[in-house]
Amino acid sequence: MCVETGKGFSCSDSLQELEDLCGTLEIVVYDKLIQRRDRPDPVFFVGSGKLQKIAETVKTGEVELIIVDDELTPVQHRNLEEQLKCLVMDRTQVILEIFARHATTAEGKLQVELARLTYELPRLRGKGLFLSNPGGGVGTRGPGETILELDRRKIKDRIAHLKRELKKLTLNRANVRKARLESGYPIVSIVGYTNAGKSTLLKRLAREEGILVSSKLFSTLNPATRRVKMPGGRVFLFSDTVGFIRKLPHTLIEAFKSTLEEVLFADLLIVLVDASDPLYNDKLKATLNVLEEIKALEKPRMVVFNKIDQIPIERMEMLKLEHPDALFISAKTGQGIPELLRSVEKFVLSTEPCVTVKINVTMLAELEKFRELATITQIGSNESSETLRFRICGPESVVKKLKSYFEGGHETDGAENLA
Repeated sequence: MCVETGKGFSCSDSLQELEDLCGTLEIVVYDKLIQRRDRPDPVFFVGSGKLQKIAETVKTGEVELIIVDDELTPVQHRNLEEQLKCLVMDRTQVILEIFARHATTAEGKLQVELARLTYELPRLRGKGLFLSNPGGGVGTRGPGETILELDRRKIKDRIAHLKRELKKLTLNRANVRKARLESGYPIVSIVGYTNAGKSTLLKRLAREEGILVSSKLFSTLNPATRRVKMPGGRVFLFSDTVGFIRKLPHTLIEAFKSTLEEVLFADLLIVLVDASDPLYNDKLKATLNVLEEIKALEKPRMVVFNKIDQIPIERMEMLKLEHPDALFISAKTGQGIPELLRSVEKFVLSTEPCVTVKINVTMLAELEKFRELATITQIGSNESSETLRFRICGPESVVKKLKSYFEGGHETDGAENLA
């Protein structure tokens, strides 16, 4: 059910997305309910009339679960379950459950558990003082902790443990990231709304069959990074990321912070948009909102519309008018991929420093080893029979090392040891 307030997504569109989320969990939707109000009821989320209607439906025995298209407060959650005598979930719980099912790595599982416990902690419910531990009475120390207090303490201890474990894994991720940054390969992150085709695009670019591609929402939780050969011969690193969604639970953003922050270290963001989605504009805004929350909105980015094989020419022309700087591709068929790679390469090259180096002709074979790391162009004619002049452009660390190497410093022993 959903409360229509007239702000953001319409309830009909939002409920359709919620139904898709439920489909990922194999939950069959019996009915959808919309109530128009200025704001949700602070006690039951919906008004008394709608609440009575839902209660009557539950009594028929055909409904086992009520799902609310918003994040319920602890009070709303408790009151709904007590009033309806039925299990109640909110949108956040649905997303958390999907993440839990799709988490495969140790880090992903810890992140999901942390998000779930952080969500559940303020929603714990006790059954009164009769649950106090034995020990109360005259001449004793008084009643012990209630079961509720014990549960709360256990969850807090578990959250503290999970944070410590994630901190260790974050350090490992930081070391991997450091090595990647020092490698000299430009990094491009693919971001976008869930099911926009990010994994399909990475699979197409890397020409690798092992990358999981699924039409289910949030099928990819673990970032994947692959080497991609660019038109000019350089190699760039392209990374897939966790899909974004409207009302992405803050607990998930906090838990997956180290994963989402990968985009902060990218040289360029590809914001992928599903061109066939009638709500593409709202979902683009939702993507930008998440980027803002993780402080990545200032990163250089280009908007890329995917799935153009699924739309008529008239719609694509309209999108081009609305987004004249955007690129249009089909990750599935490969249409527009060469233009995308050229645009990415052109942008990255425009931001890189360049140097001019005189290279002895005896080292030309050695120079070829660095074609993946830098753009190397011969300039002018031969100054002599022994030396040639080359313009080398690339990441600052790479350019400095190559300049030193070819001008006699010899600090680098082959391309594989450049970083």
